[in-house]
Amino acid sequence: MKKIRKWFLSGLAVILPVGLTAFILVWLFNLLDGILRDLIALIFGRNIPGLGLLFLLTFILLVGLFTSNFVGSKITGWLERIIGRIPLIKSVYNPLKKIISGLSSDTAESFKKVVVVEFPMKGSKSIGFITNTNFSIGDTDKVSVFIPTTPNPTNGFLIMLDKADVEILDVTVNEGLNMVVSMGSSMEGNLKTRSASSQN
Repeated sequence: MKKIRKWFLSGLAVILPVGLTAFILVWLFNLLDGILRDLIALIFGRNIPGLGLLFLLTFILLVGLFTSNFVGSKITGWLERIIGRIPLIKSVYNPLKKIISGLSSDTAESFKKVVVVEFPMKGSKSIGFITNTNFSIGDTDKVSVFIPTTPNPTNGFLIMLDKADVEILDVTVNEGLNMVVSMGSSMEGNLKTRSASSQN
């Protein structure tokens, strides 16, 4: 029975991650492909799997191309200012705009560095991601850090700390996310850190 149990758990350890990954990828494909499914069916008379996703990606690239030139950026800025002033809509649009702009910008520091901070209590350490370094409280420069929950990193806590209390972990963002999602099982070896205050 012990061998059967061991074989079962070993098989589960292989099949479950692969199965869940395939499920999520298929779900994501169907979700994105389905956005333009009705339009594709209207144009071609039938649904063609994958064509909706292809059109969606092409549309996103064309919008990016348009907004990257002078005229497009001016028109986009004008539309954003209008949307950003509409009651109710602006309370949703403006925060989302800031988050997405921070994540997509090449120069933004949001989620560019993995850090270790003392959280949720003294003596304990948590992995986090720097989201902002350009602000202060009173006369003290602060760093805002997002502490994700595990194994679901989309939820978490926002904390504001002195730079001296933040240690930058010498790993990539992907490695940091893997540590969170794997509940720490992917961590190994001597993880090196350096103080965030030394980055100035």
